[in-house]
Amino acid sequence: MKSHLSRYLPSQPPRQCSGKGRRERGMVLLFALLLMLVAMIAALAVARTGFASIAGARHERERLLAHGAAEAALRDAERDIAGAGPPARAAMFAPGAAPAWPSGCGQGAADRGLCAQTNPPAWQALDLAAPGNPALVPYGGVTGAPIGTGGLLPARAPVYLIERLAPGAQPGALYRITAIGFGAQASMLVVLQALYRTPAAPSAPPAPAPAPAGPAGAADDQNDDGDHDGSGGASPAAPSQSSPLPAGRIGAREIVNWRQLHAQAQP
Repeated sequence: MKSHLSRYLPSQPPRQCSGKGRRERGMVLLFALLLMLVAMIAALAVARTGFASIAGARHERERLLAHGAAEAALRDAERDIAGAGPPARAAMFAPGAAPAWPSGCGQGAADRGLCAQTNPPAWQALDLAAPGNPALVPYGGVTGAPIGTGGLLPARAPVYLIERLAPGAQPGALYRITAIGFGAQASMLVVLQALYRTPAAPSAPPAPAPAPAGPAGAADDQNDDGDHDGSGGASPAAPSQSSPLPAGRIGAREIVNWRQLHAQAQP
């Protein structure tokens, strides 16, 4: 019986793995783990880059949305100055209406958002980002222009204020408009500022000076081809004055550090 089963039983005991084989299998396992680690790091870097790109694109979209809202508020303020509002409001921008402006910033129906020139200026002293500030004019609050908010649109309607500046030697009134716009998130804001000048009031032409009386024949002498200084031509014209600045928007800028300026203006 034993001899019969010996054909199916191994004649020798199984060989044990040598130390070299075990080391080779260990190195293969180590390399596999290293490759998996490198692949995981590469995948993590790709994912972080993708998320950063998405966040950057979202931030840029928010900023462009807030910038467009602030620019719309600037244009709405320009229509306000041009007299697009009610008669009582339009009268605040009429020539000679400077004494009717409030000493600070108005909050009434006719003078809301109209501010006198102060130090620090109103655009720094007031909290432009505060919701429901009665000293600021919301978009369309005077002109009646509609604007959508919420969702993919600005979270809040843009607002503006108008400061009356000293015109100096130039004709026409000079105003400084400051507007703030918001993105889809109210935390994203852009502040724009522009100078706006109204056209000068038309003035009547000066009356011609009467001709001086003289002896007979003096008028004929003055009508000669030559003049009395011997120049042989027409009298020289008066020197022309510098042309005034044009009416309308003079320039605009973005105030990127408005938050810091507002904090410094607080008492």
